[in-house]
Amino acid sequence: MPTELRKNTAPLRSPLSLNEKEVMELLDNKTPAVLADLTDKIAGAYGNQSLKPSDTAASEQIFRLLMRDTEVRVRAMLAQHVKQSTQLPHDLALSMARDVEQVALPILEHSQVLDDQDLLELIQRTKDVSRYLAISKRERVSPAICDSLLAKNSEEVASSLVTNNGADISGEGLSKIVELYPRSEQVMQALSNRPHVPAAIIEKMMDKVSATLAEKLKSKYATSSKAIDAEIDATHESETLKLVEITHEQEDVSNLVSQMQATGRLTPSIILSALCRGHFCFFETSLARLSGIPVSSARSLIHDRGQLGFRAIYNKSGLDEAMFPGVRILLSAVRDLDVQGEKPGSADYVDHLVQHIHELAEGERVNKLSELIALVRQTAQ
Repeated sequence: MPTELRKNTAPLRSPLSLNEKEVMELLDNKTPAVLADLTDKIAGAYGNQSLKPSDTAASEQIFRLLMRDTEVRVRAMLAQHVKQSTQLPHDLALSMARDVEQVALPILEHSQVLDDQDLLELIQRTKDVSRYLAISKRERVSPAICDSLLAKNSEEVASSLVTNNGADISGEGLSKIVELYPRSEQVMQALSNRPHVPAAIIEKMMDKVSATLAEKLKSKYATSSKAIDAEIDATHESETLKLVEITHEQEDVSNLVSQMQATGRLTPSIILSALCRGHFCFFETSLARLSGIPVSSARSLIHDRGQLGFRAIYNKSGLDEAMFPGVRILLSAVRDLDVQGEKPGSADYVDHLVQHIHELAEGERVNKLSELIALVRQTAQ
């Protein structure tokens, strides 16, 4: 057989199949040039996921040898090759992440072998901003990691996070960024370019940033001040309802209602939303406050089965007269479900409440009933 043909039909060598001479060079002749060449050969195959299963264990042993006893440039080369490998053993990934900068940064930025617990520990054990920056550039950055990075109070890291659309920054985190860096054109510009910024954050930015950037924000979001205000009001109402959920003692409810009235937040919408969620105490206390009578008296009037009492306090409270027939039915429906033992927040509560409202309204012409039902479903979201 011709020599050329024999050469072309020879079996292919595995990327990790070192010959005897190469093994001896790796073990006995650890010169920088030799190590660099061998690292490039082995780690290149490993990083490309081209190793045979039988080679994986051998490659790990060689990696451990290289990590234990080589100069930085060889370890850095190894890190570059394996930074995106999902086969990299967890302990090796952690070892590299704790190494000097040249080795650690590629792993911190790219390795998916590291989980949130690893990253939180790595953030806490260093004051090196370059490591924070590497983590902030990861393809996905969880809210917990974002919060931990923002706690380091680095403008550069904050800018990196808001520039990274894969960073899931919480509303609290975004608010903190606006509070800490309102005069940083770089950070505010990056934040203004970020998709899906909550309206409350936009409002805060407009109040703190330069006039030029504020105008750019208004232009970008193309929203009128009324639209922004409406979304902000909805956000505030949602947060207030969460507070109502955990306020049970009459004194605490009275204090909350008084505070909301003083700040103009005791609106018909939130009073009715609270009733939709079955918060009788808040509903009763609100009507008492608006009517200027004691809560005990308001409670007697509201639950008057003859309905004259509820009509009287409803009119005195100043709530929308056109909504009264619907609110009366809503009150009866919520009260009936409460007697039946159904609790707000359950999976079927809203459907049962809407069904009962329809049953109670059957045969009547009830103004704004559809608006009331829409409010019931909205408060459940």
